[in-house]
Amino acid sequence: MTEKIDDIIIFIWTYIVIALPPMAILYFFPDSDIATLDFPTLIAISIILPAIGSALSVWRKKIPAVFFWHLDKQAKLHTAAVSLLFSIVLWQFYSIFSFLNYFGVIVLFLFFLLYLPLSTKYLNSIDFDKLKLFIISSKKISKIRLVERILYTLVVLLLIHISIIAADGQIRAYNHYQVLLSRYPKIKNIKPEIVYYANKVVLTGRGFGWKGTIDTNFKYKNGNIDIFLWTDTKVIFVVPLHWKEGDLDIWIQKPIEWDGKKMIVKSNVIKLHLISRDDGWGKDDDAYFEQLKHLDKETLEINGYK
Repeated sequence: MTEKIDDIIIFIWTYIVIALPPMAILYFFPDSDIATLDFPTLIAISIILPAIGSALSVWRKKIPAVFFWHLDKQAKLHTAAVSLLFSIVLWQFYSIFSFLNYFGVIVLFLFFLLYLPLSTKYLNSIDFDKLKLFIISSKKISKIRLVERILYTLVVLLLIHISIIAADGQIRAYNHYQVLLSRYPKIKNIKPEIVYYANKVVLTGRGFGWKGTIDTNFKYKNGNIDIFLWTDTKVIFVVPLHWKEGDLDIWIQKPIEWDGKKMIVKSNVIKLHLISRDDGWGKDDDAYFEQLKHLDKETLEINGYK
């Protein structure tokens, strides 16, 4: 078992050194007939493969566990600078990290402080002479045994590559889906939240497009809604009479074209409390006028409050 792990350590190094650079270069030549990996896949395997090789090498005591605090002063400065650069780039361009806000940068920075010294030590621990000795032992071996060693190496490297190609397919599918999700409308704010019939409601967010519809499940019948303003980031509409009173779930729908097909996409659901002017004065009316103290000037003015 330990020999197999030692083999994996060398195979990972071989794949990183021999296979990754050409694939990275081919990525920047999209007109090439050769299929290339997606850029996020290249980033992921450039981090994951050395991490696996480093972990196995430390476990097998092939390399010492070199940590950031073991480095000299100059190496610490270099490592910290590169770690910060990598962290900011990944945090800025990949939503999987950016959703954590600045905490995501800190997590990435601490990871690279641990990762970079170990991966550097691992990559420097093997060279082509060691790879040659791995395939062609210093002891005399028969030609059949040599062919077996070469085939063994090629098969394992091929299996690693097949695994990466499979992962690339999953990453591409995930990224494709994320692009689709980015086309969905996103409502971030609604003002006012408590309304009477005929009040004007302001929705702000992103991805509203330049036309669409506003809908709810709580309505007496289908009907038209007067749209006062519709932009990609703001919608102002008039609360229609065919909506039911009470707590409403409302959303925006808009048409898009995706993968050559026309489809309707729906935003997140947001709450709106609709009250009647005809049921006498109650706590809902108090809450309505209390919220006016906290509304912005535009929302107040479009609803007739100076």
